[in-house]
Amino acid sequence: MRAVADLRYNKKTNDLLNNRQLPSLIGYSSVTSNIGEINNKGIELSLHSTNINKPNLTWRTTLNLSYNKNTIKHLYGIMEDIKDDEGNVIGQKEADDITNGYFIGHALDEIWGYKFIGVWQENEAEEAAKYKQQPGDPKLLDVDNNYKFNNDDKVFQGNTTPKVRWNMRNEFTLFKNWNVSFSMYSYLGHKKTMSRFTNSNALLNITNSIVREYWTPDNPINDYPRLKATSPGGVSYNIYQNASFLRFDNISVGYTFPKTMIQPLKIQALSVNLTLKNVGVISGWSAGDPENSDANTPRTLLFGLNMTL
Repeated sequence: MRAVADLRYNKKTNDLLNNRQLPSLIGYSSVTSNIGEINNKGIELSLHSTNINKPNLTWRTTLNLSYNKNTIKHLYGIMEDIKDDEGNVIGQKEADDITNGYFIGHALDEIWGYKFIGVWQENEAEEAAKYKQQPGDPKLLDVDNNYKFNNDDKVFQGNTTPKVRWNMRNEFTLFKNWNVSFSMYSYLGHKKTMSRFTNSNALLNITNSIVREYWTPDNPINDYPRLKATSPGGVSYNIYQNASFLRFDNISVGYTFPKTMIQPLKIQALSVNLTLKNVGVISGWSAGDPENSDANTPRTLLFGLNMTL
């Protein structure tokens, strides 16, 4: 027996409460107003299934899945010229809000910034010096190859919000008295960052509180810069990693005592259960728990007893 709920949606939202940037001559940097339009498109799916229904074995499954994509359709209605490579005006388009990181045609949570593409190695010292850097410093994408970094060198690099979320729970009843269940969930399609990756906050004269990878001449890795690395022109950048994960949330085992066993003790009902929470997580995230970024999620073991007199 199965029960399925499927919801597809395509929703337009207008007049969002947002901080609108103002010209500096006014004296205020921004004003809160109802502006813009965002489109949310996605699907939500729920499945409830009884896979086995026998006298000594019952197996039930519940699955929930959701996918969402949002796109900025309009912002402030301010138009700007579109120019060709020679500076000629060839049309107009609605202007983006670069200060807030809002771009028409892109998602609200889309990452836009300087892209880390590796670490300068010792055989690249001459090229690194053109950016006033040295081996071990971060190598950023120079889109126009002019040895300078500004907004023209920033690129889109993914999203910070999971696009897909799902969870599944399986429940088993064995010989009418034993109950076993386990659940898992997953967030997919997003990226995260932390200062640990860039090593910009690492101190050379004290012991680090965490173990971190970093470049040295004897460890010429291309994933993380040297300690106290210098970015080109002192620009701020981030190293993003895929933060998708699958978590085995919990496993629970319970036993309900038969009434014939407990009635002589003047007990109406008695059950015990043992639950292990945060069984484990699978992810390519290289620093702790991808769901909690810089922290680890504790694993706990719980024992429960329910009694009705």
